[in-house]
Amino acid sequence: MSFARIAVAVDFSAGADLAMRTALDLTRHHGAQLLVVHVIPPLVTPSPLLDDFMVNQATMGLRENLRGSCRAELDRRYLKPAEGVPVQARILEGDPAREIVAFTNQEKIDLLVVGSTGLSGRAEVVFGSVAAKVARRASCSVMVVRKPPDEAA
Repeated sequence: MSFARIAVAVDFSAGADLAMRTALDLTRHHGAQLLVVHVIPPLVTPSPLLDDFMVNQATMGLRENLRGSCRAELDRRYLKPAEGVPVQARILEGDPAREIVAFTNQEKIDLLVVGSTGLSGRAEVVFGSVAAKVARRASCSVMVVRKPPDEAA
């Protein structure tokens, strides 16, 4: 099996760092293009008491600042260490699992690499992990990267 377009979903967690290292190895091995994607979740939970205009106005500045911070962190943490590999980064907004699946379809990704654990913590128990949702819904192959047993805890 050969992969021409590989994506890695990152959330700045240790699991995402491991997924990135794995994606870089696979990209080099297959001579592929790598796309790094980060999704900023909704900042405000929709409420029937707030209309879209009010929510957008209230969060516009915060979202722009957050996008700038995410871009800087993507560059520092993932793009600079990928020297010599054709890599692009995308920042999306919305439900992480839904946005990642849509991204893989739009970009015609052959393989998506995700970490098994991210920053969601205890929310995973209630809502299910982003990795699990993406693995079920994606039309491309999905590799879920786990920490080696000696590092897991």
